[in-house]
Amino acid sequence: MSEQATDQAETATSPGGARRTIMGVVQIAGFLGGIALLVWVVRAALSPENRELLGRLGDATAGQIAALLGLSVATLVLNGSIFWVTLLPEKRLRHMDVQATNGIATLLSYLPFKLGLIFRIVVHNKRDGVALLTIGAWYVAMIALILTNLGPPVGASLWRGGIDPLWWISSLGGAALLTGAMVLVCAQLSGERGMARIHRVLDPIPLAPVRRFMRTESFARIHAGFGMLAHPWASFWATVMRLADIAAQTARFVIAADILGIDMGWETALLIATTYFMIGMVSPFGMIGTREGGTLGLGSLLGVGLVSGDGAGGGGSGGDPLALIILFVSATESLAFFAGGGFGVVWLRADRLLIRRAGTPEATVSSDDANRPGPTEPDRRRPEGQ
Repeated sequence: MSEQATDQAETATSPGGARRTIMGVVQIAGFLGGIALLVWVVRAALSPENRELLGRLGDATAGQIAALLGLSVATLVLNGSIFWVTLLPEKRLRHMDVQATNGIATLLSYLPFKLGLIFRIVVHNKRDGVALLTIGAWYVAMIALILTNLGPPVGASLWRGGIDPLWWISSLGGAALLTGAMVLVCAQLSGERGMARIHRVLDPIPLAPVRRFMRTESFARIHAGFGMLAHPWASFWATVMRLADIAAQTARFVIAADILGIDMGWETALLIATTYFMIGMVSPFGMIGTREGGTLGLGSLLGVGLVSGDGAGGGGSGGDPLALIILFVSATESLAFFAGGGFGVVWLRADRLLIRRAGTPEATVSSDDANRPGPTEPDRRRPEGQ
């Protein structure tokens, strides 16, 4: 056996190599499972019971198709803007750079191995100079905002079962109260004073590794997440844009249902859209199939039965109009996401981002605004010559 083959065999049999092999197998299996779910949704959508509804797709007006595409572009742009504004208190990046990165990362999210997440981390770390632990804190801040923003509308929809004045009060008021409370709490834990408070609480813990870690640069970078969430204007605009994003995603399902002649209430569409979004965000195996299958499955559990005005279509396992609506939304969304990914490749010159050129110490492309401080942070850069 050659030396190279021996090294490969030793790598495969080592504990780390075995874990990587197992994880790779799990990812591929999960991706294939997603494809199987997509086939299930397609079969439900193309069932004989939905034949009349399928014919109505050809009657969709140019305005309806344009609205679906425009709303998909809007949700892509809004999510990119949320990423940008959430990081702004800690580090200022060029808005269009973040949008381009988001476009490529979103397109890669269709695939397994969390390629979209990996691409986003590599670009912001290597190109924009955002520390890895700060990126981790950035993601945690994003998740916290999603929970405070989407929890009240979803809860109000389950509580009220329809859109009425109480729904608006509990949805918008609840999101404002939860986000405001989070800002106030994080304000007490951010900055030097917040760090001192954290030390007063955690230092008495008799664990030396914890005390040492809390005094490292790594902990300081993680602590930056409190500063992101403590900034009132950043959190306010992130909340406004997240609510606008979920409204756009909800409207897509309402329009798709309307094209098929199905009356889908806004409260039902909100639950479906939120499920669709959340599954796509957390799925470890890529978005293909997992969103469609998971959303259709939840719709069945919730007893979402959709029938057109003249009785076409129906529920049950044989044919579900919801499956056709979900596929229609996914198809139009994919067109917008491919366009966004193409824009990102052109804007960022992706071929120069991830490939180290011979003779260069680092394959990075600088961003003019990458080192600017956020609106509430001092400029820590040393003047030239010092």
